[in-house]
Amino acid sequence: MDEREIKSLLKELGLNEYEVRAYLTLIRNGPLTAGELATLSKVPQPRIYDVIRTLMAKGFVTTSEGRPKQVVPINPNNVMNAMKRRYTEKIDALKTALEKLYTPKGEIGSVTVVKSRITLEDYIRQAIKRSRFHLSIAVPHELLGGLENDLMKRKDSIRVNLFVYGGEDVPPLATEIRVREVPDPIIVIQDREMGVYLPYEALTTGNSLHGYGLVIQDNNLLFMLDRYFYHALWPTGRVVYRENKPLSLPKEYIHIRELVSDLREFKLQNPCVEVFGRFVRSGKPVHLVGKIVDFYEDEGKVISNVTVETEDGKRYVVGGWNASLEDIEADRIVLFG
Repeated sequence: MDEREIKSLLKELGLNEYEVRAYLTLIRNGPLTAGELATLSKVPQPRIYDVIRTLMAKGFVTTSEGRPKQVVPINPNNVMNAMKRRYTEKIDALKTALEKLYTPKGEIGSVTVVKSRITLEDYIRQAIKRSRFHLSIAVPHELLGGLENDLMKRKDSIRVNLFVYGGEDVPPLATEIRVREVPDPIIVIQDREMGVYLPYEALTTGNSLHGYGLVIQDNNLLFMLDRYFYHALWPTGRVVYRENKPLSLPKEYIHIRELVSDLREFKLQNPCVEVFGRFVRSGKPVHLVGKIVDFYEDEGKVISNVTVETEDGKRYVVGGWNASLEDIEADRIVLFG
């Protein structure tokens, strides 16, 4: 980083031109008297004492004991860490206060336009941390590095399907990993609650985006994004990692295709399930317990469902997200085995 960039960042942190000159002069030369500092930094002599006082108040410098009194720069690492803590505390307090004031005015769903790469990456990290059941994520290899720690913390507690553009050397950060050289949009789908979409061309190396990304909290748009991910993108990738471990029960599903996949892979015979959802025709909520007596998946894996028989002998065909042909649209299914 050159000096021009350093000065620009210090100004963003709240220092004015004279304060920047004085502080950088001290960093380079060590402790100086007020007169020496004014001469070397080219800060006007009448202003130097005000500059020293404000730098002290902001935590950048201190003064020595004895005579002549010198201005001493504080270790930059300590200065930056202290500033980081103060800014974090202020941002957290402000965020809490603003969230209390925010009223969504009864909106069913929303789409937020994001033009900052930093903000977009923050939304992605939030999605990873907040996922309770399932995470679908497609990112270029160069973006993956900043997400590795967050993904590693979640991979054992939720289902994570990771699609990486470029790069073969991907650590086992997910339940299943697929790769492809040709890039496509950056996509994140957290459960059925939040999604992120960004055209690959909009990604830049700087803080801003070349265009904009979308943060989606609308059920219908999330469903379309999910369909695109699993029926247009996911099949085009080459599998480089697939977790191989025994089925641990009970297990919760929000995507019925994952349930059908486990029924087939583990050859489960009439397992018990608990279904939470709604009747397709009436829209009324439903909660039932029974055994899976059959399952179906078409060749393109667009339609998946299971047939559940309850204790009283009634049978219901249970579909997944936005089911329309089945008896029940399931929000969540718990498999007991």
